[in-house]
Parts: sequence; C-alpha cells; structure tokens
Amino acid sequence: MKRRLHCSLLLGALLVAAAPIITAAAPGAAASGGLTITDDTGATLRLAAPAQRIVSLAPGATEMLFAAGASARIVATVMAADEPAAAKKILRIGDANALNYERLVALQPDLVVVWEDLTNRLVVESLRKLKMPLYFIRAKGLADIPKSVRQLGRVAGSSPVADQAAAVLEQRIAAIGHRKFKGAPLRVFYMIWDEPIYTVGGRHVISDAIARCGGQNIFDDIAFPAPIVELESIVKRDPDVMLLSAPPITARDWRERWGRFTTIHAVQTKQILAFSDTRLDRMGPTAIDAVEGLCAQLDAARTALGGS
Repeated sequence: MKRRLHCSLLLGALLVAAAPIITAAAPGAAASGGLTITDDTGATLRLAAPAQRIVSLAPGATEMLFAAGASARIVATVMAADEPAAAKKILRIGDANALNYERLVALQPDLVVVWEDLTNRLVVESLRKLKMPLYFIRAKGLADIPKSVRQLGRVAGSSPVADQAAAVLEQRIAAIGHRKFKGAPLRVFYMIWDEPIYTVGGRHVISDAIARCGGQNIFDDIAFPAPIVELESIVKRDPDVMLLSAPPITARDWRERWGRFTTIHAVQTKQILAFSDTRLDRMGPTAIDAVEGLCAQLDAARTALGGS
C-alpha cells in the first residue's frame, strides 16, 4: 500500500501544467506590509503574516517543513508523508492526485505547499478555484533542498531554525561532492514504475544524485522530471546499470522481466540492481542521506564492470 501511494505521487507528475505558475494571494493579505515571498517557481506570494495553518501536499514538502521548524503549523498532509516519524500523526486529506476538498476548506489553511512537479494539474486548478494561497516547491537537484527549507522557514516565521538546518544540509551536500573515476560515467537507467515505464529526467534530484555518484542518467536530456519512456528507447540507449526503485520482491519481478533483453549491457553483465531507499524518491532533506547508498551501489557496479 505504501509503495502504491508513493508511486501515485510520481505518476501525478505527468499531469502538471507546463505553463508558468502564479500563486494566489492569501485572503485578507494587506496591500502593504505583511510578508512577501518568492517561491521556487519565481512566483510571488503575499501573506498578511507568517503562515500558522499549513497544508502540505507532498511527502518531501512535509519533511522540509519539519526541518524548517514549522512542524507545529502543519494541519494536514498527504497519505505517503511518513518522514520524520512524527509526520505520521498529521491528518491526511488525500494524495497528489485526489484531495478531500471539503475537509481542506474546513481546515482554513493560510498556506498550501505544493510540489510543482508531483501534483496533479487538476488538483492545482481546483486549489486555485478555491482561492487557496499556494506556495510551490521545485527541486531540480540536491542543492535546491536547503534553499527550499530556508524559504519555508521565512513563510512560517521560523527562519532561525530553518537557516541553521539549511546550513547543515548545505555542508552535507558539499561533503558528498562528486565521485572521481577513470573513464566515462556509468550509463544509468533509474526505473520507478513498470507499466507504463517511468523513469527520471534531467530535472530531478535523483538525476543529480546519479551524476554525483559518477553516473549519467541515460534520460537526462528530458527536461520533464518523471517521464514515461518506451522500451525501445531504453534498449537503444543501452545502460550499463539499471537501478530498480522498488521493494525487493517487486524489484525481483522487474529484474526477471528485463532478463530477456540480452542486447542491453546491464542485462549481459547482471547489473540490474534493486534500490529500495525511498528517501531519495521523496526528495526531502533525508534524500541527502540516501546518496551514500546510491554511490556505494554504483561504485560496486563500476568495479564489477572493470572500471575504477
């Protein structure tokens, strides 16, 4: 069940509008004074005061709000928001594809945090019709995570905590650096769903993580964060490593299905690997912790393939 909820967030990305997003002003916001914030999309949000009743519509956004010191202000979130553990106690109002709007309105939030690339376009349109004040998160790489934490702290009036947390996250990202190796980067296919086949494009935290680990996402030329790709395209791009983002049993089933495509280098060399750390998929602050495991798997694959 948890895996299906997580994937519904990723699949919802296909329905996100490509047009620029304009946020709604909070009801009653003052024409002058108050709080003016620029969200991750560059849109301006005006609030009469720091947000006290926040609804988070993405697991990663919920995790960021906790890091920013705003956990006490979260009045509702989505089904898959389970990090940190305290987030499990927050009221659920649906997921990125469907919300309980009646309950949402009753909560009277003064801010709704939306992950731009992971929220169904129809959900966003409904929120606008309800004149909800929207703040959009957009994370293309690991470095965007502390930036968003810092901004959410401003929105919630918890900047001292958020700034300190963001600084620590920036230090941890700097410590990751980029793997040094001889030869070309490993060509990596990262699979997040099987029917249809979903992967990550270049505008995704996971693609950045792969690059930091000495790999190259074979679909990094696609700007969309979570595209559907054709089987023929995967075969043609011929990855050295296939990372299956799934629990062990599901990954085993996927691995068996890939076994018949013997022209793919990763299949020939048995480099079809399960990667079950959902922290990276969630793209919150703990995604940084997941990079070490990703790098370890790619380092082992490079050694197995005769690289260094």
